[in-house]
Amino acid sequence: MECDIFMNKQTRLILSACLIAISLVAPALSPPSRAAARAAGAKQSTPAASPSRPGADTSQPARDERLWKKALEIQRKAIIVDGHNDITEIMVDEGYDLGTSSVGLHHTDLQRFKQSGLTGEFFSVYVDRKYASTDFAAKNYTTQGGSARRAMDLIDVVYRAAEKYPKDIIMASSTADIRRAKREGKLAALMGIEGGHAIENSLSVLRDFYRLGVRYMTLTHNNTNEWADACCDDARHNGLSEFGKEVVREMNRLGMFVDISHISDKTMSDVLDVATAPVMASHSSARALSNHRRNIPDELLKRIAKNGGVVMVNFYPVFIDEKVRVADKERDERLKSRRDELRAQFKDDPKRLADELKKLNDANPLPVTLLSVIIDHIDHIAKVAGVDHVGIGSDFDGVPFLPQGMEDIAHLPNITYELLRRGYSERDILKILGGNFMRAFAEVERVAHTQTRTVSGEGSQRRLEPAKR
Repeated sequence: MECDIFMNKQTRLILSACLIAISLVAPALSPPSRAAARAAGAKQSTPAASPSRPGADTSQPARDERLWKKALEIQRKAIIVDGHNDITEIMVDEGYDLGTSSVGLHHTDLQRFKQSGLTGEFFSVYVDRKYASTDFAAKNYTTQGGSARRAMDLIDVVYRAAEKYPKDIIMASSTADIRRAKREGKLAALMGIEGGHAIENSLSVLRDFYRLGVRYMTLTHNNTNEWADACCDDARHNGLSEFGKEVVREMNRLGMFVDISHISDKTMSDVLDVATAPVMASHSSARALSNHRRNIPDELLKRIAKNGGVVMVNFYPVFIDEKVRVADKERDERLKSRRDELRAQFKDDPKRLADELKKLNDANPLPVTLLSVIIDHIDHIAKVAGVDHVGIGSDFDGVPFLPQGMEDIAHLPNITYELLRRGYSERDILKILGGNFMRAFAEVERVAHTQTRTVSGEGSQRRLEPAKR
């Protein structure tokens, strides 16, 4: 099945990266983790960075220096917000320090944040579905806890980074904070929960996450939870359950974005029926250009525009490039039996398994995706939903490889340059880079009456009804 590889995000990233033929030898990590996989796909962050994979066309059209100068001027002027970065998980699981250069290993570090021109970054509070598993909880509760504990660990590491580097990072939970970060030349560290199971079916927990600064929650990851259906899992609720609708209403009341990435089309439609504030898709693209379930169909793009929301375009080639999506699926099918043999043979040795999977697939690289494909998705969403409803949601450090020309976060100015090449005005580029997000965020705050409402006192006390047996 197409989305089988998404059933566990950690497994997906390790395996995907191991299946990529690479020319860069990354430092060995122990124990093996998603970061090892990303190291296989990440490259140097210089403007003339090497292609992500062998077979890439290294010839580049001559840069128009006039346009490049204009792009850098816009980049300095803009409030730029990225909707999704998974470096947080690496910071927790491997003790990675943002202040340490990770060129060639990860997509993100503090120096490259500065090179990127970013004003605001959403650090993902990604909670793997395993933390919601009763089997996992039974075996690991003492040392790892459940979904909410995992989210708390990820939130804490963002605060730790901001406290360690106060001259470079400020914690941000409002539009005012983001604007202050821009004035002070700092990075606004925002947080978004990825996976609604993190709240453990409790609106009280949702409110406490809001208090800690979380400003969006992706209602599901690729797994259907107890109240919302996911894009890449079996449907159990025909979209949102009644409790799921209450989650949306409570998020609107609090002033927290409802993030519609990862959820099913029907769930997305239900959210748009219920929501009274703009929604966001923190890292999703256009299905009309690549027929992946993680992408959004045109009819829903139009509804998001009516809602006032914003779709922040994902950079992952398997999502955005149809030829890569098809090749990835075909390769999965062709190599399935041999992969299964390897998994059985090395089930107790994950590093050896990763090495063997890489060897198996070195001769089967996926096609190379160019930066222009990201711009194609921005273009399409701007045409279908309107230029006021599109932004950027990279998925840096949550995917094993990226398009040529967008090898890491330092390459973000290339988007501004490419938009200029396509004839976008400075005004519209400023919207795409962050203005659209800021407009939607301000409306989320306005709908919630964040200056006057109480967080808990007026909150819903609804509880999830026990499953019928």
